[in-house]
Amino acid sequence: MNTSATPPSAPATPAQIRSARIQIVLMVLVFAAPVVLSYIWYFFVHPVDHLNYGTLLDVHPLPAATLPDLQGQRQDFASLRGKWLIVAEDDGACAAPCATKLYAMRQVRAALGHDDLRVERVLLLRDDAPVSASVQQDFPGTHFLRVSGTPLADAFTPEQGDVRAHLWVVDPLGNLVMRYPADPDLRRMLKDMERLLKASQIG
Repeated sequence: MNTSATPPSAPATPAQIRSARIQIVLMVLVFAAPVVLSYIWYFFVHPVDHLNYGTLLDVHPLPAATLPDLQGQRQDFASLRGKWLIVAEDDGACAAPCATKLYAMRQVRAALGHDDLRVERVLLLRDDAPVSASVQQDFPGTHFLRVSGTPLADAFTPEQGDVRAHLWVVDPLGNLVMRYPADPDLRRMLKDMERLLKASQIG
């Protein structure tokens, strides 16, 4: 009868722990590098070639959140990663200023041509009011998600003014990167988006 037992594995040494941490950091850098390099190229390598219309933000990741859609089904906001997002916030009633934002988001995406599949549109709803059937029909393809009471509720915060007075751009890694006025110059916003998509190696 064999009474031998497998000896317990030795605990990791400090050197092994440091090595593992370095490997994790390197993996993150490999995945993030294409986006970081695209920002460097876009905003610093060729800054003389153009003037940016949108406001470049202090790039930072948005918090994880699970949001209910109009049918009450919960959607992980992270499931939209891998695409560029044009995001607006407003109320469910979606009065004229809200419709203006949805129109701008739709037109800019459509004008991107074959790159339109790289971009999604999101309206974050700040209340529980229903969204009319006419709004949903006028802007098909928009993700209507309720943000109240979630970590994303305060994530889109301008330096001043109302969060509803802006459009926001989120990159494919889930970072908030740019801000536009709610009623933007569509041609100038389109040029910004074209440059970002051209410079980006992901999304």
